[in-house]
Amino acid sequence: MTIKRLRFAMMLVCLTTTAFAGSAKPNFVILLADDVSADSIGCYGSPNPHTTPNIDKLARSGIRFENMFVTEAMCAPARAELYTGLMPQRNGTFRNHKASNPNIKSVVHYLNDLGYRVGLAGKKHIGPENVYAFERIDGICGKATETKPKPDDWAGVQNFIKRDPNQPFCIVIGSIHAHSPWTVGETKYWKEEDLVLPANLADTPQTRSAYLHYLAEVREFDRQVGGAVRVLEENNQLDNTIIIVLDENGAGMPGGKWTVFDWGVRSACVIKCPDSWKANFETDAISQYCDIVPTLIDAAGGTPSPDLDGRSLLPLIKGRTKKHREQAYFLFNNRVHETKGNPHFSTRAVTDGNYKFIWNLTPENLYVANITTCDLTGRARDTDFGLIYPSMIDRMKTDKHAEAMVNRLRSRPHYQLYDLKKDPYELNNLAENPEYSEKIKKFKADIEQWMKEQGDNGHLDPEGMKVIKYNEYQFPYPKRGSKRSVK
Repeated sequence: MTIKRLRFAMMLVCLTTTAFAGSAKPNFVILLADDVSADSIGCYGSPNPHTTPNIDKLARSGIRFENMFVTEAMCAPARAELYTGLMPQRNGTFRNHKASNPNIKSVVHYLNDLGYRVGLAGKKHIGPENVYAFERIDGICGKATETKPKPDDWAGVQNFIKRDPNQPFCIVIGSIHAHSPWTVGETKYWKEEDLVLPANLADTPQTRSAYLHYLAEVREFDRQVGGAVRVLEENNQLDNTIIIVLDENGAGMPGGKWTVFDWGVRSACVIKCPDSWKANFETDAISQYCDIVPTLIDAAGGTPSPDLDGRSLLPLIKGRTKKHREQAYFLFNNRVHETKGNPHFSTRAVTDGNYKFIWNLTPENLYVANITTCDLTGRARDTDFGLIYPSMIDRMKTDKHAEAMVNRLRSRPHYQLYDLKKDPYELNNLAENPEYSEKIKKFKADIEQWMKEQGDNGHLDPEGMKVIKYNEYQFPYPKRGSKRSVK
């Protein structure tokens, strides 16, 4: 073979290899925290340093979403939405610990159909099994309330990655951090007296102690993010893997998880794409957890079903658009029974990124806020976690802020409106101001339309069985856009 022909042959090999690399399906790794609020993550402006060095590093070379939201700030509903691309009323998990509808698909089915193997390490907290048929990966603790979890063993994740180098993979790592009781991690990075607490909490010794240990668990989640990146690097998979870091729902403290306040529904979301994508920016585009599944389908070369509530973020990631959604919607349904002293409580909400409107569907009922900190009989657990809310109540007589924060939780007005730019912790309700009457009217109409599309009857009885008529309509659970109704 002549030198000229040899050079030509080598060039063809090079071109073929480059073309193959460019068309290879990306791998996906989703790292999901447990009960973490975005404001405790460094790149989201945490006032307390040293919480998330690994996440911050990913954000510097990836995409940071400023307006990513979970529709319902509870563990099971958040995960069901993330894995199905459907919002809570349509996937069936609209209360915590409630199974999803058995006839729906999840990310497992969608990516299996596109040639992927899909595994989950750590916390699952969803069902039924036929919907969430993840391949289980050992080595990461999945029991949320485990006080002394075993050290992470990344061998299972590594074996899953290496099993077939020609098959793309998707791995979900479901962390148990920072779910209470906050017994894991080092607190040496902070001094309790120097902590900056979120404005929606009362400053009590119990709260400071709890928040210190909560931050240690946030850093534990960050350590797991670093571990996953290291495993990808060691197996030469980092350059062809899309990494998605999410904080699930807000902190398991009063005013976070179990609410539609921003401290519960606003999620950190950092996406690190392959460097060749040149996807490195911050965006204020509004997005929700249900958008993740269609994004994975799209990135894997598939076509997301139009019946999903989610929409692919790939046009945003690829720089073809700067907007995604006009508004994000939220709901909350408690799961406790009136017979145990906990009245039914249900809210719906919407945000356009600037304002948040909250519609309390059960204004006649007090929200029993101690479900976030006590057992169902009202006895506080013997931990800092269980003492946060009682310590706020104790301060009510002498501390106006503590009194306002307790009342903000347990006695909700029919309507609430907040300017999120000026009031990010939603402490100043503007709903009684006539200046905002038209905005409230529009937001309320938008929520009603969303509820119709979702088949949301507004609220069910405490047993979750009978439908209580809401206003003048009742709904089944139709497909998106369906006009069906129950007579």
